[in-house]
Amino acid sequence: MHAGVISCALVLALSACGGGTGEDDAPEVSSAAEGEVSTTDADLLGGEEAVTAMQDLYEAAKAAGETTVNVYGPGEQDKAKLYEVFSQRFPDIAVTGTYLVGPEFDAKIQAEFASGQHVADMVQAGDTSVAPQLVQGKYQEFRPVTSEALDGFADPTGHLTAATGATFGFVYNTNLMKEADAPQGWDDLTAPALTGKMTAEEVTRNGGAFGTVNHLLWDGRYTEDYLAALAGQQIAFQSSGPVAGAAVATGQYAVNPFYPYSFYLRDKAQGAPVAFVFPTEGGAHISPHYLGLLTDAPNPNAAKLLMTWLFTPEGQQAASDVGYYPLMPDSPAPEGYPSVNELDQLKQFPIDQVGEISKGNLDKVKAAFAAG
Repeated sequence: MHAGVISCALVLALSACGGGTGEDDAPEVSSAAEGEVSTTDADLLGGEEAVTAMQDLYEAAKAAGETTVNVYGPGEQDKAKLYEVFSQRFPDIAVTGTYLVGPEFDAKIQAEFASGQHVADMVQAGDTSVAPQLVQGKYQEFRPVTSEALDGFADPTGHLTAATGATFGFVYNTNLMKEADAPQGWDDLTAPALTGKMTAEEVTRNGGAFGTVNHLLWDGRYTEDYLAALAGQQIAFQSSGPVAGAAVATGQYAVNPFYPYSFYLRDKAQGAPVAFVFPTEGGAHISPHYLGLLTDAPNPNAAKLLMTWLFTPEGQQAASDVGYYPLMPDSPAPEGYPSVNELDQLKQFPIDQVGEISKGNLDKVKAAFAAG
């Protein structure tokens, strides 16, 4: 079996540890809120210094009456079990994730700042979402002590760090396509055999599909000639990523070439006849979800605690279990894949330039697909 294709056995393995399917309880862990913790728990939480830092934040949160963390971002539908593990470690703090993407994400935060009625404590979102608000000064400087070994995935000013990323690849309908015929790399998407057989979220606006193409163009291995060939493939565009995923799951189209792995896990758990390819050759596409502590956050200490925990070995494993790629070196990726530092990754965007880069690439994409 090709290494990029996730088999049923892998899906079952992920499901057994809470792999984003919603069928199993989160792993049981003991509280680490106060007092000494076992050596095993200390290792899971990043060492004694990290435990002390998190216990101090927990005490500060309780003293300030902070009992919740509100998180905005595109992955929040998938992370309930991740947050359950956190709340077992720190029992007086619950996490509420709100799914927001694109213009809705920005509009919600802008409205809260304009009204002064702040609900969100932090964001966990892609580079093109967080970059404008970084320029606008909407984030507080905070670098979790547990993120010291992070290789990249941080802005140089110390306001944004990414603990995990959304994994993008190809989902295909197994009733319409054999495993041997499924595309394995980005170049395969331009094959004549796939013409008219693909569907995706609209690529000419900000979102997962454009984010993938944007990343391919920035990497440098994929030129405007590649973009033109892709535009000629007669991809049927849908209103959203989930709608495009449903079009593959129901057999309307054979392949979605720009699909998040976490979405695939949900589709598979619901019985859809689908399989997934994560292209690990020619550049793996991982969209980092940057953590930002919002200025005037209602629960800043609780938010700092969650951000700190997300970089721990335990937080990284919990993220992997729900289908997100851990970004700390040597952390366990979704089963069958290398750790992030062992991947041939597409070149990451510099966070302070991503807006300008994306604008230029979006113009290229609009022109190519209008011509195609």
